[in-house]
Amino acid sequence: MGNVVHILDGAVALYQREYMGTQTWTARYKIRNMKGYVTKATGKRDLEEAKDVAREKHAELTADFRRGIPIRSRTFKLAVNAYLEDLQTAVLTGKATERTMKDNKAVINRYLLPYFESKAIDAIRQEQIEAYKLWRLTYWTEGPGAKDTSREYMRGGKLIKAKRPQKTQTQRSGEIFILKAIFNSARKRGWVKRDQIPDIDDEQRKTARRPAFTEAEWKRILAAMPTYINGAKGLVVEADRKMVCAYVEFMFETGLRPGKEHQQLTWADCELITNKAEVGVVRETHVHIRDDTKTGKRTAVSSEATWDILNQIKAFSPWTKPSDPIFADRKTGKPILSFAKGVSALLKTVGLEYDRNGVKFSPYSLRHTYATDRLIKGRLDVWLLAKNMGTSVEMIRKHYGQDEPKQRSHELIHDKVQLDTDAILALLRDNPALAAEILSKANLPEGPTYDPDAPVVKPDPNAPRKRKKFRLTDMIDKPKDPE
Repeated sequence: MGNVVHILDGAVALYQREYMGTQTWTARYKIRNMKGYVTKATGKRDLEEAKDVAREKHAELTADFRRGIPIRSRTFKLAVNAYLEDLQTAVLTGKATERTMKDNKAVINRYLLPYFESKAIDAIRQEQIEAYKLWRLTYWTEGPGAKDTSREYMRGGKLIKAKRPQKTQTQRSGEIFILKAIFNSARKRGWVKRDQIPDIDDEQRKTARRPAFTEAEWKRILAAMPTYINGAKGLVVEADRKMVCAYVEFMFETGLRPGKEHQQLTWADCELITNKAEVGVVRETHVHIRDDTKTGKRTAVSSEATWDILNQIKAFSPWTKPSDPIFADRKTGKPILSFAKGVSALLKTVGLEYDRNGVKFSPYSLRHTYATDRLIKGRLDVWLLAKNMGTSVEMIRKHYGQDEPKQRSHELIHDKVQLDTDAILALLRDNPALAAEILSKANLPEGPTYDPDAPVVKPDPNAPRKRKKFRLTDMIDKPKDPE
């Protein structure tokens, strides 16, 4: 240990670890009424500077101990356990899913614990975070994962060995998010102070919106579907193309996430609901999303058109039992995991592989188109749309509705939007009583006839120059007087 220097009446002992070849002074602190010692490096080679650091640190530790704040460093592993406890509480209260718990544990065990496990949570500095990012970037090429080129898993009772996919930037950014959450759990327990938490944001990640189809592009896709299906060579290819087209329409109508949310859907998860409306009834499709998806259990409400799409699938799919997947492989009956290739082939026939910015369309573009379409046409409350899509208001505002100002330009230059004429006529056709009521209230007295021999009468300056317009929307929206 070398020479030991005592200060503050022996409450602090300063020494150098000569056997480690370091000249930096380390301080061992004795806090009154506390068992044991606290040892921390001063970071100073000069003895007088080390003494100043030690005096300040002793006063800080004493004050923390009196306030009941833990003053011994906790390891990163303990902070991980605290984070997992918080996450488990979130799962039990419905704020997180079991899948999130499973995925985050896998990330922690593979990447974060091997790198930070024995380090003190309050001693992790910015340079160590940056070093982790570099280590993580080369994990699968030069690091521990370089030799781990395959992965094994069970499927149908058989051991499957497959090539391990490379992690994307989005996935690595997810790991940084978990690291931030671990520090936050430690901070809530007083193990690390806010100013001790390093900047662990992932500056390399850029917010990239997936492209959405414009209204004109969507009409082109719908118009191309019959030709795409009829151009199939053979019944097998024709059935596959029918499924792709039905999938595209279904995802546009529901806004579901491609992947887990479409894979787990069975026929029993969808139902047609009839509700009373102010005039007549309205039919809507309820799609029940299960708990093991990204954001957990929810019911996505869609229009009756979604039910029509499901009936189209039933017409050609051999898998239509309540427990069968809706999007089932024609041969095996197992869920079709991805429609990426099929959607790409359909878009290629339309000439819509990329948007105007050169970004490639994908199945996820259907979800973005759904959100944009509802924001533009539906006049939905953003919170309600977020709940139906299983996301947050922040994500809606950040990633969806990118073309909304352009497509709703008429609202920026006109005072009000009138109901579409076709919609009004359809409403009146379905509701004769309402039509009669509107016509009776609109039966204004006939105006004066023109008489060329009548004397000229000066107009009344107090009379309105223009008769107030009668709008059908005023009559439709106006509530009836209570009887």
